[in-house]
Amino acid sequence: MNRLAALILASLVCFQCAQKVAPTGGKKDEIPPKLVASHPVNKATNFKENVITLTFDEYVVIDNLMQKLIITPETDNTYTPLVKNETVILKFKKPFADSTTYTLNFGDGIKDQAERNPAQNLKLVFGTGALIDSGRVYGTVKDIRTNQPVFDALVGLYRLSDTLTPERIKPYYFSKTDSSGRFSIENTQLANYLLIALTDKNKNLLYNPKDESIAFIDTIVQVKSDTNNYQLSLFHSDVTEPKIQRTIPKVNDYTLVFNKGMDSAAVDFHQGPNLHYQLESPTQLKFYNIPAQTDTIRASITVRDSLGYELTFDQKIMFLPQRGKEKQPSPTSIKNTPPTSEAIEPLLNLELALSKPILNFDSTMLTITADSMITVAQQNTSFTWNRDRTLLKLKAATEAKDSVVIRIAKGAFISIENDSIPATTYKYNILKPADFGIIRGTVQNPSGRSFFIELLDKDFKNVISEVNTSPFVFRNIKPGNYRMRLILDDNRNGRWDTGNFKRKQQPEKILVYPSELIIKSNFEYEENYFTIPSR
Repeated sequence: MNRLAALILASLVCFQCAQKVAPTGGKKDEIPPKLVASHPVNKATNFKENVITLTFDEYVVIDNLMQKLIITPETDNTYTPLVKNETVILKFKKPFADSTTYTLNFGDGIKDQAERNPAQNLKLVFGTGALIDSGRVYGTVKDIRTNQPVFDALVGLYRLSDTLTPERIKPYYFSKTDSSGRFSIENTQLANYLLIALTDKNKNLLYNPKDESIAFIDTIVQVKSDTNNYQLSLFHSDVTEPKIQRTIPKVNDYTLVFNKGMDSAAVDFHQGPNLHYQLESPTQLKFYNIPAQTDTIRASITVRDSLGYELTFDQKIMFLPQRGKEKQPSPTSIKNTPPTSEAIEPLLNLELALSKPILNFDSTMLTITADSMITVAQQNTSFTWNRDRTLLKLKAATEAKDSVVIRIAKGAFISIENDSIPATTYKYNILKPADFGIIRGTVQNPSGRSFFIELLDKDFKNVISEVNTSPFVFRNIKPGNYRMRLILDDNRNGRWDTGNFKRKQQPEKILVYPSELIIKSNFEYEENYFTIPSR
């Protein structure tokens, strides 16, 4: 008996030693799940069911699939996603439309259960008719102002219609761009379409012109079985109609707030006093209670945005009555450009921005001194005001070697509210050319088209300088990295004009120099930077 027990014990020990134990540690699983079967199979025809299954080589989970799964053509056939171990099941509410090729692009919506590795390039194509459509359109989407690729832009093929408005109509076929801005719309019907790209920030497949950018091809796109390659450049174009959002009445002023930025405002007062007014910001038109009014003032106002959309309306302007102690107006402030932290050239070019319209300016109370001793004569100084008398451009020819000092006495500027800025002094150092770089270049322009060139910071956010001739030169550039672009100014208005899908108007073309310019001190760069195409 003891011998039998010993044999059983030995057998149990050997059995336990032979059992497989999961290894500890080791490399992390980075292998994505692989599709091993689907119903229907890829490129299947005559599919008449409303349930789709996909089976993988390991357990999977879905991740926000209803937002990530792109089904084209666009369909209102809702579905419910389910997961059972290695299988994903899509139960659609109804069968698919007859004689149509469908493409299901899953993005990264299906991942393995263990490490959440997404299935790669997961796409299923099937047809409900006897054939699989073979049309394909591909290309790239970039930002027009930077020429940089745009990731996750919506690119759509729209059925032809005289009343097509992407604000209300979704694309029939669509795709999303990858990190290189590339897109591909495949298995489409061989037909004619309109091709439009959107940033589609809210993911609703519709165009929101206030917040989203758009690009479109002017001509009808003829989709064939051979590939069609298109380059689209996104631009922002806020075509929403101007309107008043609210009014801000106060004792000393009355402000209209608009829903978008305005380029200009014109006011006609009806048989009443002409109040002072200004576009205090692109969205705010301010009227000053000068001369002081207690009655309602009626005015006809026309505002115009950068796209040429106008709003003309009659407005009653009523200031709040004075209650209690008289409220003092806010003091007038002033801002100088460039700031005094920047060195300047001896040929002074200064902008003074004031917070209120200026009623009186005494130029004799503004003095300019070069190198602490030489006073610049008035005849060598020029002053130019904007329409609202809120921006003064000052130019002065000096022979300064070290510094320029501008002194503004109190009382030099008297605002419409009868106050003045305090005495103010600006001191600028004169730059030393050896500390800066120079960019020289030429533009090949066989058709003689109008243009201007912008030198920008490396992120395309700020314009450093601008020229409009060839050959051109940018002088006294601080060492650093810069970008450069040429804007075709065909309407010769001195600025870039965006496009307008409603008017089928493309934006003015922009040529972006392909690489950064690395500027060093005491160094000149010269090249044929741009070639302008013929019209």
